Parts: sequence; C-alpha cells; structure tokens
Amino acid sequence: MNSKGFSLIEIAIVLVIISILITIIAVPLASQVEQQRINETNKQLEIAKEAIIGFALANGRFPCAARAIDNGVESIDTATPGACFAYVGFVPAVTLGLSPIDSSGFSVDAWGLQQNRIRYGVAKLFPPPPPPQPALPSSCAGAGNLVLTRTGGMKSATMDCLADVTATVNMLTVCSVRPTGSPGAATGCTSLLTNKAPFVLVSLAKNAAAGSAGADESHNVDQDSYFVSHTPTPESAPGGEFDDIVVWPSLNTIFARMVQAGKLP
Repeated sequence: MNSKGFSLIEIAIVLVIISILITIIAVPLASQVEQQRINETNKQLEIAKEAIIGFALANGRFPCAARAIDNGVESIDTATPGACFAYVGFVPAVTLGLSPIDSSGFSVDAWGLQQNRIRYGVAKLFPPPPPPQPALPSSCAGAGNLVLTRTGGMKSATMDCLADVTATVNMLTVCSVRPTGSPGAATGCTSLLTNKAPFVLVSLAKNAAAGSAGADESHNVDQDSYFVSHTPTPESAPGGEFDDIVVWPSLNTIFARMVQAGKLP
C-alpha cells in the first residue's frame, strides 16, 4: 500500500493556520493579563489610600512623602513641626506598614519594576499657598503653617478654612487635561477635577515599565502641586500616551472620618 506524505504547500497552510490560531488566542490573553494588572493596581492604590487616612486618624496629620533615599520611610523634618523633606515623592510604605514592598522598602504597582513604585503627593502649605496662588483669607490667618502634615494642624486650621469654597485655599490640583505651565512649574488648570485633594496617589502603569511616557504624564512625576488624570490615550493623542492611574480622597470624606475619630473639629 502506498502512503502519501504532506506536500510543502500543505505543511505551509497548516503552519499558517496554527499561527493564526495562536494569534487569536494570545491577543485576548495579553489583554486579560493587562486588565488584571490594572485591577490589582487599583486595589493597591485603594489600600494605600486607606492606610494614609488611617495614619491621619491616628496621628492627626498626613505622612510626608518618601524620597528615593528614604527606603520607604516618610521624609519628616523634625526640626520644624509639620515640615517634610519631600511633599511629592513615593508612598512611605514602611511608615504605613504596607506590604508587599520591594527590597528597598517601596510599594510597586502590579507591573512590579523599580520605575513602577507608587508615587504620593501631599499638599504642602496652608497657609500660605505657594505663588501664584492667592493669599489665605484673613479669617483663617491664624491657622498656622504646614497644617496637613503637622500634628493637630487640620484641627487648628478648622474645617471651614480648609474647605474654603471661594477656592482661595488650594491643596493639590488634579486636571483632566494638561495644566498650563511647564512640568514642575504649572500655573493653572483649564479642566479642573479638584483643587482640594489633600493627597494624591499615582501608578505610572504599563508604559513606565516600557520606559515611555506622554506629555500629560510628565505632570505626574514632577514636583509641583498639579496632577493629571484622564482615560488612557495612545501616542497619537494631543497629550501623548497616557495610562497613569491617579486616585485621591474627597476632602469631605476625610473630615467625616476625622470627626468620627475625634480628631476634628
């Protein structure tokens, strides 16, 4: 009986079909992996947010940011009440007791690399806000300085002054588009999400691991009080590629929690 083998053409067709099937399977799997990382990072940010609020309930202040040299410990300057060596930097994971942490004491997002350390900013001054922001209302002039990071500072400032609806007292500002002014020296926000964020947490997400970032994202790694949060965009978008995940608490939620804990009013 004669046996007939596969021809080269038939083998080529089979290989093409196999490669198509692999592609069909691999693309959804890759998307699922990325979505899982996004979901896990959102959970990490919420856990960190709750830990920071818990710290405030226990200590009557928010923690300072950690610098790269601080190994996950807040950069508090004990020489001046409420002063920090860094107000924008990394989550002080060791101070907060967060886990897991990397070998240097920092929380990293679900992408897991050094460049994916979770970032943290806390509002620096109240009063007075740094230029170009307007001066504190005269009714709040006795509130003191560095109140968000000074023990009992929020209580001395009073909730009315902290929540000043005239917007003369700003905290951290989150914009849905790129702020006016250059990174590190932003001066305004044409599409405001909030200017009352006592602290902000940022994951640089997938493109940090890839070593890329867009123009909008540059405002989430500088040292000023402006941040950007919006839906992901590709490189071709006006603000460039954007996949950062940004969270912050409601000031009123902070008030409610601190009143319940007896730290306010």
